[in-house]
Parts: sequence; C-alpha cells; structure tokens
Amino acid sequence: MKKRNFIIVMIILLALSFVLIGCNSTRQIDRYYKRLVKADSATIIIDMQVPIFGKISMTMKMDDNKQYTSVPEEYKEVIGDTTFTYTKNDNGDWIKTESQTEEDEVSIKEKFKELLNSKNYEYSKDLKKFVLKDDVNPEFLDGMQADSLTLEIDGDKCIISGEVVNSEGMVMEISITIKDLNKTEILLPTVT
Repeated sequence: MKKRNFIIVMIILLALSFVLIGCNSTRQIDRYYKRLVKADSATIIIDMQVPIFGKISMTMKMDDNKQYTSVPEEYKEVIGDTTFTYTKNDNGDWIKTESQTEEDEVSIKEKFKELLNSKNYEYSKDLKKFVLKDDVNPEFLDGMQADSLTLEIDGDKCIISGEVVNSEGMVMEISITIKDLNKTEILLPTVT
C-alpha cells in the first residue's frame, strides 16, 4: 500500500514539474500566437503614455469579416472583394462607404506577428515573465519599434508592456492586452 501511494505521489510530482516547465518555455508564446491566428474574433487594447498628449487608449476588435478601431472610430466589413467602411460624418451620423479590398491590406493579427515571435523573448525567473532579448527590436503597428518589453500569458489573455519608439523617435510607455479570443462580437452601426 505504501509503495502504491509513493508511486502515485511521484507521478503527480512529475506531472506538476512538466506543467511548471511548460509555463517558462517560449513555446507558450508560439501556442498563443497560433490560437490568435485561428481565432474567429479577439479584442486588443492598447494604452500608450505619449509625451505632450498624455495617456491614449485604443481598442481594436476583430470578428470574422468585421473590424473595429476606436481611434479613429471606424468599422470595416469585408464581403468578397469589397470593403465597407463605417465612419461618422460631421453631424455625428454613421455613413457607409464602399471600396475594393486591397490585396496588401494587413490583418490586425499580422500587425502583432513580430511582437508574438517566441524567438524574440527569453524567460526571466525574477520577473516571472518573458522579456524581449537585448538585441531584438521588432517593428509593429506601422512604424513602432519595441525597445524593452515584457510578455505574460494567462489563459486567453496576453499582456505585453514596456517601452516603444515611434517613427519620429519618441519613446513611449505602452501596454497591449490581447484577450477575448473567440468571444469578441462586433455589431455594425446603423447607417442613417
């Protein structure tokens, strides 16, 4: 009986050690990015501390063939080769415009590909987070370059925070939260 209990305890400890090792592996970043790419929907919240302007928050959502950005506030819906864009006019009413979908248009998921590249990170036991390697400065969001970042994954949520440099050379504090994979829903505005 004691031998059987000892074996059960050893199996549990071995399983627990594999779980803990997996939490520190950069493969966790690869798995999260694959889940993001396969997700039908997601929400991305970006908070930046911009010199002169102060704190700026932006929300980006994607839901199948629809996208939403809060700055500037805009919805997009892609049907076949046509993109419908919803924006507010000067009176505050929603209007809908139609254009051809551009082949080189980058999806929201692709804009964060380099930030979620596991080869760019190493695990810090002190911080208990992934840290951007010293010699790596990935570019994302049309010209922003990561300077120093940490990345942590908790279930369906990924939080990236640190400093970035914009195309004008300004250093900014940033926090990016990717969440609600396959739970985000976009309702298009009513056009008047």
